[in-house]
Amino acid sequence: MTKQHRRTFLTTVGVGMGSAALAGCIGSREDDGDTDDPDGDTNDPTGDDGTDSPDADVTAPAIADGESIDDFEEIEWNPLYDHTTVEASDEALVGDGSMLVEADTTESIGAYRVFPDGLDVEGKDLSVAIKIESPTPARVVLEARAPGRSDQLTSARSIPSEFTGWFRMEAGWTGKRGEPNLGNVRELRIYVQPHSDTNPTTRFLVDDLRATERGDQGYVVLTFDDGVQNQYTTAMPMLEERGWPGVAAVIPDSINQPDRLTVDQCREMRSAGWDIASHPHTALPEMESHDERVGYLEDARDYIANRIDEDGANHYFAPYNRMDADSLEAVREVFDHSYIHGGQPNIAPPTDGHMVSRVNGYALDEVSDLLDLAAEYNQAVVTLVHGVGDTTSDLNDISEADFETLLDEIESRDLQVVTASELANV
Repeated sequence: MTKQHRRTFLTTVGVGMGSAALAGCIGSREDDGDTDDPDGDTNDPTGDDGTDSPDADVTAPAIADGESIDDFEEIEWNPLYDHTTVEASDEALVGDGSMLVEADTTESIGAYRVFPDGLDVEGKDLSVAIKIESPTPARVVLEARAPGRSDQLTSARSIPSEFTGWFRMEAGWTGKRGEPNLGNVRELRIYVQPHSDTNPTTRFLVDDLRATERGDQGYVVLTFDDGVQNQYTTAMPMLEERGWPGVAAVIPDSINQPDRLTVDQCREMRSAGWDIASHPHTALPEMESHDERVGYLEDARDYIANRIDEDGANHYFAPYNRMDADSLEAVREVFDHSYIHGGQPNIAPPTDGHMVSRVNGYALDEVSDLLDLAAEYNQAVVTLVHGVGDTTSDLNDISEADFETLLDEIESRDLQVVTASELANV
C-alpha cells in the first residue's frame, strides 16, 4: 500500500439517493432504490471526544489532517443489530488495529458508538476509512444523531461491485432530519446495506475516523464525460453566459472522431477556463497486471497533458463506474485525483483526493436536494452529464432545457462553480 505524508492537500437513507446516485458512462443509468433507517439499542454508552493527531506518515486512504475521533485501537462500538458481531481486527491503516463488523446475513449490518457527554464537531466535516469485503455492490451509511434520531444527518455512499479495498468515505450529507446540532452529537452509526441477496456473509472494516475543519464556501464541479461535441457547441456557451467553467473528461481515442470533440475545441475550452481531464475508455479491472494498468493510464494522462491541458490531465474519471482495489493503486501512482460515482457531496477539498464522489446531473430533483445540503454545510457536489441535447440520441443524457434548469438550481444557491483543479486547492 502506498505511503503518503501529511499534506495540506495534494491536489465515494436520506435524500438524493435515487438515480442521482449512479454516475457512469452512457447506458449505466439505473435507480439504487430507497435506504432503510435501522434502529438499534443505545444503552451501553462509551467513548470520549477524541484528541489531536500528531503530524505523521499515514497509509492512504487514512489522513493526518484534522482531529482523530477514533483510531479503533480500542473498540468502543456496539452491534447495531442482534445478528451482527463487532470486534477488533489487526488489519489497520493507522495504529495497530481496526474495527471488524460482520454477520452471516444478506441484511444490513452495522455498529454504533455513543458519546454520553456529546461530541462537538460543529464547523467540521467527518470522514472515515472503510473496507467492504463482502458483498459488493453495497451502500455504506454514516449517521450523526445530534442529539437524537429526530435531529440527525445522514451520509450514504454507493460502492461499485468490483471494489473491495479501503477507501475514504466523507460525510457528504445526503439526508437531514429536524435541526441537527453538530456541537452535540450523541451517537454515530456506520452500517452497510448489501445490494445482493445471494451472498451469505456481510463483512466490513472501519479505521481512522476524523474531523477536519469545514471550509467557508460550498462548491459545484460540472463534469462532462466522453468528449461529446455538443459539450463545446451547446454546454460551453451556456456556462459562459454565467461566467462558469466546466470539466470535460475526454477519451483520448475519441478525439477528432465524428460527433466528438476535436483537439482544437478542447484547447478552446481550456482557454475558456475548463479542465480537460483523462477518461480512458477501457475499465482497469479488465487488465491483467499492475504494469499494464499503469502504462495505459500514463499514456492517457500524457496525451492530454502534452497536447491540451497539463493540469486537467492529472484528474482521472473512471469509465463505466468500474474500479477495484488493485486498479486504484495504479490510479494513485499516475494521477493526483480520481473520480467515480458515489451519490453524495464531498468535503471541500476532498480529504483523500481519490474515489471522489459524483452524482448524475440529469436527476434534477435529487441533485436539487444535494445542492441544498452542500450549500448549508459548505460541501462540494460534482455533477456528471454526457451530451446536452436531444435525449433520443445515445450520446445525450440531458436535454438543453433540463441542463438550463440544473444551472438555474446551482445559481439560486450560495455555491461557487469551479473546476476539478480548483476544487483540489480551495
